[in-house]
Amino acid sequence: MITNGVPITKICDFTELSPRDVYRKIDFIHDRVIDFTAKREAEFKRVQWEKVDRRFASDSQTLHLNWPNKRTRAQIAVQHLCTAHANSGYIMAAHLQLDPAIELPDIEARMVAAGDFSLPRAFRDQARLWSEPEFKGYLNKMTHNVAIHPDEAPEVDLGLQLPHSGALVRQDAMQMAHAFQMRHFLGKGSERFVFVLDADPGLSMSFISAFARRIQDGRADVIVVEFDKNQSNDQRNMLMNEGRKQLENDSNVPRHIFDDFDPNTKDEIKDILVESMLEELPLAATFEWPYHTKSEPHRCMRILTDRESMAPDRRARLMRLATLRSVDAYFHKIRSNLKFAERPSHTPSANGRAWHRHYLYNPETMVKIVDIYRVTHNWMGKRTTKETPAMKLGLARGKVNAKDLFS
Repeated sequence: MITNGVPITKICDFTELSPRDVYRKIDFIHDRVIDFTAKREAEFKRVQWEKVDRRFASDSQTLHLNWPNKRTRAQIAVQHLCTAHANSGYIMAAHLQLDPAIELPDIEARMVAAGDFSLPRAFRDQARLWSEPEFKGYLNKMTHNVAIHPDEAPEVDLGLQLPHSGALVRQDAMQMAHAFQMRHFLGKGSERFVFVLDADPGLSMSFISAFARRIQDGRADVIVVEFDKNQSNDQRNMLMNEGRKQLENDSNVPRHIFDDFDPNTKDEIKDILVESMLEELPLAATFEWPYHTKSEPHRCMRILTDRESMAPDRRARLMRLATLRSVDAYFHKIRSNLKFAERPSHTPSANGRAWHRHYLYNPETMVKIVDIYRVTHNWMGKRTTKETPAMKLGLARGKVNAKDLFS
């Protein structure tokens, strides 16, 4: 029920368990999940990356925690950063911008004792986390235009309340840790990897830092991608049709004939066309994909590791393969199957405030449920799933069942 869109209040109703017992069950499941992943993901070293594909896609989505103050009615925005294996959809690494084990007052005391507030942030002893004054300032800025009637919630303290536990991690620190965990998972072999990243400067610099040696040796390429995420479904369909027409004009192959080609032939035609377009562009220039797709309209990409020694056909092939579809598909599943991951709603009666009754209040619970969902996606699948991402990578011979996880 946790990983299929049932809110915790409904789980209590269906199971006749108290909320405390439901949270205890979540704790127990999470403990088993941590043990399971620690054992199974130690086997990454035996994955044959040359066989299963060497491309990875990294992006982040924004999740929200309810702010525990009725008068404020704001959410804490938390980044959820994931890297997916392109072919299998296996989520290699997933991190939330939260440290649930730390209390903000404790961090404040440590920063004061270390003299951190007199130092630039990069040189602080506690540079990884937001301080309490910074966090309050963030909330004040987020809610300063919200007008609330003075009689609406008179019983609530006027001061901004901080979370009951947990602290926000700085995004650049999370991105760097994420990239270095990927380097650890991929080991020290001779494979040549391709990392397709969202166009966040901090994320690209983190991967370039983590894989600097491979990049210098020509064994890793980093590509940043951005596209218009605000297009409606009708607009996406229109752009896709325009892309099909453009492909028909450039290739001189009628659409009905092109559709009958096998996938490899279609890719070869696109690569030849794109290679001719790239001849006029300088190295590391931004390239707009001319054949729009529905999932990524107006897709633009840039090879940060572009170099003169790169073969023109490889450059064209990298442009075609530069997509975030694998990780974005996982984010869509998160939004659909975890109740607290739904986007916040705004209503006229809410006076501009965003609120959701099923959002979580405890950062630790969010971290645990996201970890649990990652295991169900990678290893267990649904009833109709024939081959899980772990099976596609060669990490599992079959689907993992609940009895396998808990026995």
